[in-house]
Amino acid sequence: MFPGIIGMTVLFTAVFFAMSIVWDREFGLLREMLVSPVKRWAIVLGKCLGGTTVATLQGVIFLALAGAVGVPYQPVMLVELVGEMALMAFALSAFGILPASRIQQVQSCSAVVQFFVMSMFFLSGAMFPLADLPSWLSALTKVDPATCAVDPLRGTVFARLHVALTALHALDSGISWDGWRLPIGVELGVVAVVAGVLLLAAMLAFSEAG
Repeated sequence: MFPGIIGMTVLFTAVFFAMSIVWDREFGLLREMLVSPVKRWAIVLGKCLGGTTVATLQGVIFLALAGAVGVPYQPVMLVELVGEMALMAFALSAFGILPASRIQQVQSCSAVVQFFVMSMFFLSGAMFPLADLPSWLSALTKVDPATCAVDPLRGTVFARLHVALTALHALDSGISWDGWRLPIGVELGVVAVVAGVLLLAAMLAFSEAG
C-alpha cells in the first residue's frame, strides 16, 4: 500500500495543481500573463514544472514515513523514488493542463478531470495488486499510463524488502506485455514518452485557446 499511497498523492496533487490555470483565467491572472512578453509554451512549461515540484515535495513528505511501515531508509532507493515521483508528476501536470486550457469554468474542468483521473487511479494498481485480474480488467490496466508510473514505485520498494517469492508474485507482479515483464527502465521510458506527448499537446491547446 505504501508505494500506492505515494503514487496517489503525486497523481492528485499534480493534476489539480495544473487545473489552477482555470482559476487564473477566471480571476484575470491569465490575461496578465498572456500580454507579457513570455511565450505561451513557457507558461505551460512553468505550470508543469510548478506542479512537478509541489507534487514531488508532497510525495517526499509521505516518503519520510517509510520507516513506520517497515520500508528501509536506503539512500539509493529514496533517490530513485524521488526521481520516479518527479517524472510521474510532470506527466500528470501536463495531462491536467490539457483540458484546463480549453475549459472555461472550474466546475466543468473539475468534473471532466476527475472522471479521467479516478479511472486512471483505480486502474493503475495503486490500491490493489495487478496479479490475477480478470482478462478484460488486466487489459485496461496495461493501457493506463498511470500503471507504468505506479509500478516502478512498487518495484523499487520491493527490491529492498525480503519477502517470500509467493508474496512477491502476488504483491509485485509487474506489467507484462505478451508474457514479457517490463523492466522498470522500460516503464519509466513509457512515462517519459507519454509526458512529452502530453506536454506538446498541452502547449498546442493552450496556444490555440489563449
